[in-house]
This record gives sequence, structure tokens and C-alpha cells, in this order.
Amino acid sequence: MSRIFLIELRRTPALWTALALLALGAGLLYYAPFRWTSGYMLLAMDQRWYLSFFLGLALAAGAAQGRREHRSRVTEMFAGVARPPLLRAVPILLVYGLAMAVAYAGATLAAAARLAGTVEYLPLGAVAGVVAVGVAAMVAAVWFGLAVGRLLPYLVTAPLLAIASIASPLAAREITGRREWLSTLLFPAYGLGGPSDFVTIPVRLSSAQLLHLAGLAVTGALLFAAFRWRALLPAVAGTTAAILVMQGGSAFRHEPIDPVARELVCTTDTPQICVARMHSGLLDEVTPQARAALARFARLPNAPTRAIEHFDYESIHGQQSTDVLLIPLAIGDDGHALYRDRLETLMTDNLGVRPFVCPDEKPGTDPAVVEAASAWLLGTKPEHRDAQLLLQRLHQLDERTAAARVAAVRRAILTCDPGTDLIPASSR
Repeated sequence: MSRIFLIELRRTPALWTALALLALGAGLLYYAPFRWTSGYMLLAMDQRWYLSFFLGLALAAGAAQGRREHRSRVTEMFAGVARPPLLRAVPILLVYGLAMAVAYAGATLAAAARLAGTVEYLPLGAVAGVVAVGVAAMVAAVWFGLAVGRLLPYLVTAPLLAIASIASPLAAREITGRREWLSTLLFPAYGLGGPSDFVTIPVRLSSAQLLHLAGLAVTGALLFAAFRWRALLPAVAGTTAAILVMQGGSAFRHEPIDPVARELVCTTDTPQICVARMHSGLLDEVTPQARAALARFARLPNAPTRAIEHFDYESIHGQQSTDVLLIPLAIGDDGHALYRDRLETLMTDNLGVRPFVCPDEKPGTDPAVVEAASAWLLGTKPEHRDAQLLLQRLHQLDERTAAARVAAVRRAILTCDPGTDLIPASSR
């Protein structure tokens, strides 16, 4: 068996196909690193966005190989061989299955190497599940391609399969209606990811997808070996088991958040600086700038005493505590903190209150007052004339009184108070 395996590996284009897909997969990931440099889970999910394209290539590669006997006109000769069809099919199934698995997993590992120096959080079970689903989908696709290529040995079979696979996400919702859980289950390239770095894919969903894909892979292998209607049973059984695991959709969650990834990891010394566990590898990068921002606010009475990462961008205004500065941490293409040299300024902007959005029934703090108070704290010059006049009035006050006024402006921003009378109209 091993000898036949090596012959098939040498004489078929499986090896070159695997190398081409590996290079293409890694290239696509590195082409847009900003989507996944925050963590390993984002990398695994981002690669799955390309899965429909790679499944099309795997189907086409299998279909091109599946018509080999027809192309060589040896179908009848092989049909008369006493060896069971399944045993004759095993070497080519293993060659192409292994090639697709190595191509997909290898591209993931090639990209993951870029995260080694900046990302410390690795939810191994969840990430392995997402990658395993991609590998299983590639294996199932190439085995189905082999089967379809043998059953329909035409030149147009391979390109038609590729086109159908690439278009599959567009048809997913139409096929399954409004059942998002079913679309996600049956089409592994559909409905992944979300607007947050902390979105994950539960192990339950990955396990259900693996059952579904395993059934499809076995069906593809049996159809390639010898067409029998009973070969469809594994696909039916796998899909049924997957639906049971998802409890008919009741166990599905739309864009679930990984609570461990959002846990705060803080410095051991004070003033305390905290970031989400997913970004814990960047804690040392942001700490100096965050502490510099806290030092500026130390001039104010009841000043903030710690800084934490601002990762709940959907929260409403007013949920920020008065003793906390928020760190607007974003991840760049290189995996390091974006705008890290300007982080102190960003944290002190708007007197450290984020986001600056008030409910409709509240007018919010006067922008000129906010700009003047921020300029006093930063030692800068405001752009607008009204803010410049207000800053002059602040400078006419003694340090303690001016600091109290600026602190009052910060409280006004937190409560969406107009704050028009917080800076005096004339000097004392």
C-alpha cells in the first residue's frame, strides 16, 4: 500500500496542487493581516472566509483527477480487476486528502508564526476546532471532486464545480431560509466572525460541523470507489448527528463572545494598567503611555487612578467610572499597538471620556468648554476662538482652582451636562 501511495504521490499533481494552495492560502492571509493580527481565533476565522474559494479549487482538482481512467480509456480494464474497488481507490483518496489537509493547515501555521511575538492568548480547543473544520471541508471537497469526475468525466465538470462552490455562500441563505444556524452548520464558509476581536466559534458548533463534513467525506470516498445509493447514508447520518448536536438550532448563538478573552490582565505595580487577555501581549507596550496619561490627570482632584482597555464600544455613554481612564487600543498590521506613540494624547482627548455620545434628550457638554479644559490639561493651544478665550480664563485662575474647574468639566462630560458655567466668564 505504501508503495502504491508513493507512486500516486509522484505521478499525480496532488503534491503540486497542495503546494500551490498552501502558497495561495498564506498569501491571501498576509495580504490583509489587519483582520487577524489581534489573535489566533481571528486568524482561524479569517481563513474560513476564503474557504468557499479553496473548496472550489479542491473540487476542481479532484474532478480533473477523477476523470483519469476515462481519459486514459482504461475504465473497462480496471473494472475487470479482482481487487475490490474500495481498496483500489484508497491510495488516491489518501494522496489527495492528505494534500488538501496539509495545504489548509500549513497556510494557517504559516500565518500563525507572525503572531508568536505579540499574542499570548490561545484558546486551543476553539481554534483547533475551527481549523479542523476547514481541513475536513477540504478533504470532503476533493473526495467529492474525485467521485464527480469519475461519474461525469467531462472537461466542463471541474470548472462548473469550482463555480458552484464559490457561489455557495450566496445560495446558503436561500437554501436554508431564515435559519442562520442551519446555514452556518451546512456551509462552513458562511456567517463567521463579527465586529469584535472577542467573537469566537463554540466547540459545539465546530463538533457539529465536523460530523456533517465527515459524513460528506465518507460519502464522497464511497461514491468514488463504486457508485451505490447506499454511499449516501454516511452523509445523511453525519448531517442528522450534527443537527442533534446543535439541538435543532436551539444551541446556536449568533456571534458569541469569548468571556475569557475579555478578562482583564493588569500590571502588578501601580498605577494599574489593564488590557483584555486577548491583548495581554501588548501590556508592556501601552503601559508607559497610559501611565503618562494618568500622570497628567493626577493634577485634578479625584483623578482617575487606573487605566483599562476600552473594548466595549457598543456601551452607552455614562457607563465609564470616574476613577478610570479608557485605553483606545487598536492592533496594527504588525500585531503591535496602533498609534502607540500617540496613545497618551488619545487617552486624554475629551478629558479621557469615551465615547462622547449623549442620549437625544441631553445636549451634552459645550464643545468649547471641553476643548479649553483638555488644552489646559495637555498644555496645548485650542483651535477654536471660543475655546482659546475660555483657556485664557482658566490660566487666570490659580492652579488648584483651575484644576477643580477642569475636574468639574470631566464630570459634566460623563453626565452629559452642558457645563457652560464651569469656566468663569471673568478672572478673579
